[in-house]
Amino acid sequence: MKTSRRDFLSMCAAAGAGLAGGLPGVALADEAPKKGGSVRMAVQNGSVSDTLDPAKGAHSGDWTKQFCIFNALMEFNDSLSPSPALAEKLESSDGITWHIAVRRGVHFHDGSELVADDVVYSLARHKDPATTSKAFAIASGFKEIKANGQYEVTLVIDKPNFDLPSVLGSSYFLITKNGAKDFLKPIGTGPFMLGAFTPGGKFTAKRNPNYWKSGLPYLDSVEIIGVPDNAARVNAVLAGDVDICSLVEHPYASQVKGNANVQLVVNKLAIYTDLILRQDNPIAGNKDFVAAVRYMQDRKRMVEDVMRTYGVIANDHPVAPWDPYFLAGLPQREFDLDKAKFHVRKSGLAGQSIEIFCQPGIATSVEGAQFMQSFGAQAGFNFVVRQVPTDGYWSTYWTKRPITYGSISNRPNVGMIFELFYTSKSPTNEARWKDPKLDQLLESARAEGDFNKRKAIYGDMQTLVHDSSGTIVPVFDVILDGVSKNVRGYKPNPSGMNMGYRFAEAVWRA
Repeated sequence: MKTSRRDFLSMCAAAGAGLAGGLPGVALADEAPKKGGSVRMAVQNGSVSDTLDPAKGAHSGDWTKQFCIFNALMEFNDSLSPSPALAEKLESSDGITWHIAVRRGVHFHDGSELVADDVVYSLARHKDPATTSKAFAIASGFKEIKANGQYEVTLVIDKPNFDLPSVLGSSYFLITKNGAKDFLKPIGTGPFMLGAFTPGGKFTAKRNPNYWKSGLPYLDSVEIIGVPDNAARVNAVLAGDVDICSLVEHPYASQVKGNANVQLVVNKLAIYTDLILRQDNPIAGNKDFVAAVRYMQDRKRMVEDVMRTYGVIANDHPVAPWDPYFLAGLPQREFDLDKAKFHVRKSGLAGQSIEIFCQPGIATSVEGAQFMQSFGAQAGFNFVVRQVPTDGYWSTYWTKRPITYGSISNRPNVGMIFELFYTSKSPTNEARWKDPKLDQLLESARAEGDFNKRKAIYGDMQTLVHDSSGTIVPVFDVILDGVSKNVRGYKPNPSGMNMGYRFAEAVWRA
């Protein structure tokens, strides 16, 4: 059921809507950016748990607001490489002791200068259990953080990790003022200064006139509102009530493409839905069962029919083709029912009733489970699809039943994905697949200072996961945004949604 424009405006009023429509978005060749105006973005997230605390951000809505207010030590360019931001330099000879040169001449919104103590505090607060930081596990490896004078910081970590610059470019490690506690009224160094913020309501911010990046931002102000209803978000941008609709679900893509005033922006991100086969379960962990299920994945049909071509075929590992560490030479696993039947016979599980749990809130999981049921019947498996409500799925079913689906967002680097979802000791190892070889390869990759050698090690990890793990990654999702053609400068960034969560400092009005 579609949500009307009147319904949407009522939702905005409930959220405390304010700024007028019109927005800077898709750049035209050689067009000079213009100063002034405002932008209004509707995001898919919005609840009383929304936060501006970098340590606690949980979704793209949080992160996009936080990047309006704060900067990180590093930031990602269009090729997913970390570039200097608040750190003029971030260097290490051994991957353990890191020297951070704090950028000089940067000021917080209250006029105070950014110094080393601010960086020390911002990193160290994640180590305190009382902070309840989502980066606590990462920060627990920070063995020493100290200021060396006003503009130098030394960070010592427990194990070599030459991917640390990417980690420090993530939203969790945005830099706050020394001693900052009040994140309802945060003060940062970012392109915008907070206007108003209500969790579950509206976020407004105004241009920082003393921003350290020369000439930026272009806009005078920005507003972000949470509109969880997919139809409402799309209808809002089509009607001109907002300037950007973050996340256009695939079924609505044709409506956006058919509108003369809105452009559909395609973002290739390392976001995927994975099929999880618990390797500590006698059925899901049966090696021939796993092999049979792999060959039942009709990836092409998933991309063309379910995702309406807005997807990219994956190869049963978490590294996307556009990632710098992607292993291009790994043969693509193809849909093959004959091979699936062979492994069904070898598994000894033919004819058994086997449950698959899915939920509509995980993109392509319901369709994927239905494909499995159909192809399984042809191959000799009796799959029973259990579609359960979104509420309670993550606490009751995900990874707790033998066969479920997961939803994985992109991380700053592939090392974090492998660490979180594939290492033996990780509490979020979805399939309970444990291989000491992968654990050692990850340590070796992080300790390797040469990029090409590190890429080769990450390639070995992709091969190992592709061949042996209990997770199946059929496709990568393509994230779509609807952007008013009055918006300029809006373009994809592979580090995250909404231009790597940094759209506000880059766009301008036509």
